[in-house]
Amino acid sequence: MGSKSNFDRLHEAGVIAGEHFSDNDKQLIDKMSDEEVDTLVKLRHKMGEAPAGKEHLRPNIGI
Repeated sequence: MGSKSNFDRLHEAGVIAGEHFSDNDKQLIDKMSDEEVDTLVKLRHKMGEAPAGKEHLRPNIGI
């Protein structure tokens, strides 16, 4: 169990707020390709982090 799930990668990168997703959502996210996840992580990096206390205002990234 060495690699992280797509959900964990996106959450740790600040792309998604983990508390807002059901188990079914997490399963669907984990079906994404590595390329799709890498692209979303790069996009979040380019856009910057959401301001502290305003995480709910992070731009919507369709997943």
